[in-house]
Amino acid sequence: MTKSWSYLVALSAGHMVKHFYQQGILLLIPFVKASLGLTDVQVGLLGTSRTIFSSAMNIPAGIMADVWRDKISIMLTASLLSLSIGYFLLGVAPNFIIVFLGIAITGMGTSLWHAPAFGSLAVVYPDRKATAMAGHRMGGSIGDTFAPFVIGAILGGISLSFLSTDAIKWESLSLFMSIPVALCAILVAIFFRNKSSIAGDSLNINEYFVAVIPLLKNKAVLSMVLLSGIRGMSHNSLSIFLMVYMVEDLGFGSFTAGFHLSLLTLFGVISAPIMGMISDKKGRRSIIFFAIATTAILVFLLIPFGTGIMLTVILALLGTVLYTVNPIMLATALDSANKGTEGSATSLMFTGAAIFSAFGPVFAGYLKQTYGTMDAVFWFVGIMMTISAIATLIVPMKTNQ
Repeated sequence: MTKSWSYLVALSAGHMVKHFYQQGILLLIPFVKASLGLTDVQVGLLGTSRTIFSSAMNIPAGIMADVWRDKISIMLTASLLSLSIGYFLLGVAPNFIIVFLGIAITGMGTSLWHAPAFGSLAVVYPDRKATAMAGHRMGGSIGDTFAPFVIGAILGGISLSFLSTDAIKWESLSLFMSIPVALCAILVAIFFRNKSSIAGDSLNINEYFVAVIPLLKNKAVLSMVLLSGIRGMSHNSLSIFLMVYMVEDLGFGSFTAGFHLSLLTLFGVISAPIMGMISDKKGRRSIIFFAIATTAILVFLLIPFGTGIMLTVILALLGTVLYTVNPIMLATALDSANKGTEGSATSLMFTGAAIFSAFGPVFAGYLKQTYGTMDAVFWFVGIMMTISAIATLIVPMKTNQ
């Protein structure tokens, strides 16, 4: 394996850990809600806290990733440490405010990872952006897939012929989980300490602003920011309330609910790199349209078929497209970004998604609370994804897609 591929593998492994912890929060939310007596709107606010604080950190993270590329290891380490701190606060939280703060800190950690990771991948693999980013996304999908299995089993307890454990309270689990991710942060700091040269040269602050100003006027980049924002809003709303829906409305145990949640990413482990490679060779527009349009159709199918075996099948199919389109959209934006601004272009993409996502869960919570059914959330998400799919056919893209 070449040095550059080891860089991708290491980043993907760290991304796996980060997403394991991000997805783990979704498993905890129904237990937090029941324990603290939260309303659906308050649950939505928990999702909003993560996205608002993520959005606030995105732009500074992008600037730091471009201007101080020799400090990338510090940013990646801080990202995982933020998850450790956030989970620790969850474990000791006596009320909604501390839970809100803990989840907000995990959101900040998300932004500290994306800009240096995706930005450096664009530099290391200039002709294979979508492939590299899909590989990085694959690491995240593995973390997303295993988290529901592992955390769901721990929260609900396991009863098998060869293994039997009692259920663990969400507070104790949160405290315990703050330790392994802190150890992973130390490993990241050690591995990436001497890897700054492979991520490209840093810009001084004057060179940076000369290069980044056109980015804010680039129609192709801004189009991807908008589409990514709508997709992120829909995804965040669906993910948060899907777990609540399965536990409260369908009566699933934590392990069963976790299994179904893992389906949203399981098959994306395979489809992400395939779709990334196709988009690098054949063009981005058709792949983006296919993924978003398919997502819209499948979400609408949850309205009449949101229970039983059909729920399982639809969630599995959603897992092939829901997450996989994001790295391709990011690669599309980076196709148009000036050299040296890859980190800022990445942060701009995630800022757009965070801004939209901040409002999505609260509005979805309002709809569910007002109409008393998860179908209202499905309608909301399906309509937003339909609008996005139509927009992919007309927005500008730099290359010959």
